[in-house]
Amino acid sequence: MTPDIKIRTLIGAGIKTYIPSIVKVRDEVLKEYPYMRVGHAEEDTQYFKRLSQSKDSIAVLIFDGPKIIGVTTGMPLDEQISPLQKPFLEKELKPSEYYYFGVCSLLKPYRGRGIAHHFFDLREEHAKHLKRFNKICLSAVARPKNHQKKPKDYISLDSFWKKRGYVERKDLIGYHAWREVDEKISTPKPLIFWVKEI
Repeated sequence: MTPDIKIRTLIGAGIKTYIPSIVKVRDEVLKEYPYMRVGHAEEDTQYFKRLSQSKDSIAVLIFDGPKIIGVTTGMPLDEQISPLQKPFLEKELKPSEYYYFGVCSLLKPYRGRGIAHHFFDLREEHAKHLKRFNKICLSAVARPKNHQKKPKDYISLDSFWKKRGYVERKDLIGYHAWREVDEKISTPKPLIFWVKEI
């Protein structure tokens, strides 16, 4: 990383000040494949306000000078929205044992510099420090390998997650609705969970 690139970690209520910037960067990144999501400013703002109300939540922000160019978050799974808890409850697994990692959102010009490892290092350290979680989990939208809208330069993160010790749990599939760029209404999208023991 260049000297202008700075990392800042925020916990709980400290996140609140940066919510508008977090929403903006995240929405820009999630427009890309595989999410292809149309942002909803009010809904997204409410989600991050909820996250900031958790004393155990975390946000890792990446700055290039004064500009936020990347963000990722974490929050106890049992404080997350119900669609993310549902697949665990259906398998009689306790959400209280899991810490949930949100999407890593990093603007394209800054990718390939090792920033994603910092995202994971800082959140994993935080989850371990809390000393009440047995596992970390994250979710990824499930798309067919031959999806017609997959860009030629798209790189799956599966191998990155595997190298960091996360295991794909094909038995843990949830559904969360959002509107894609070519949709008129929100429709449920399948999410596959990855889990790491800590």
